[in-house]
Amino acid sequence: MKDLRLKLKRQTEIIGLVLSNPRQYKMADFEIIFNVQHSTLKRDMQEIRSWGIDIHSFGKSGLEISNKIPNEITKEILPQYIGIAVSKNSHDSASNLMVRKLKEKAIEYVVILQLAIENHTKIKISYNKKEESEIEERVIEPYCLFQSDKTWRLLANHNGVTKQFIVNRIKKVSALKEKFKPLKQSEIDDIFKTSFKSWLGDERYNVKLKFLPPWPDRIGNRQLMEVQELTKEKDGSVIYKTTVNSLNEIASWIVSRGKGVIVIEPEKLKQQVIETASGVLENYKK
Repeated sequence: MKDLRLKLKRQTEIIGLVLSNPRQYKMADFEIIFNVQHSTLKRDMQEIRSWGIDIHSFGKSGLEISNKIPNEITKEILPQYIGIAVSKNSHDSASNLMVRKLKEKAIEYVVILQLAIENHTKIKISYNKKEESEIEERVIEPYCLFQSDKTWRLLANHNGVTKQFIVNRIKKVSALKEKFKPLKQSEIDDIFKTSFKSWLGDERYNVKLKFLPPWPDRIGNRQLMEVQELTKEKDGSVIYKTTVNSLNEIASWIVSRGKGVIVIEPEKLKQQVIETASGVLENYKK
């Protein structure tokens, strides 16, 4: 397993280095960088090409990737590399919390969930929607596991509605044999595209905000949403446009920023911000 992880890490780093420096690296350079034999690198090149990446050596000029790598291939490669090279040195609070909550059940649940996702089979879960609520049994169609707000979550269909379930609140998982029609990856991507924090829903709201100084400098070119538009104004402010699926979440975020973040539209969001801010102030009234 370790050798496989090292190979995937090396192959991804070869791709990254060649993309960054076309025709600058030769096979002999990579033999030194990765401390491997020429025959090993030849197999690496063959495997990389089998993924649909056109990497070739141009004589004395070195290696180059001739074609643009499709997003679908990049999305397969990048998570593997991050999992091998980055995650081991980062603090994965979502996984740590799941282990603390579920202990060894964390492995059991994740494996059963992932196999059901891959095989497109329904599962039955015993679920505690809220910490104080009763446990409910539900038959669901699992689409994918993802991290949000420091917890692992399951995107799934329940009674015709796409929902998310916090894995830590699952008390039991049972695999079923009944198949279901999975969502396309593009459909799953679209669900996450308008999620400001963790809410996943079908509603869509076009939002327009104005950031007054010092917020433009603090935000800079940060990617708050997958699809967004920032316009710098002459007075130093920034107009921010995006689309979200929950006004509650972005209203809470705006209130938490304090002074200098102004809602231009929609009107419903303005009222939500006022109500949220008023609710916060109520906590401090004597």
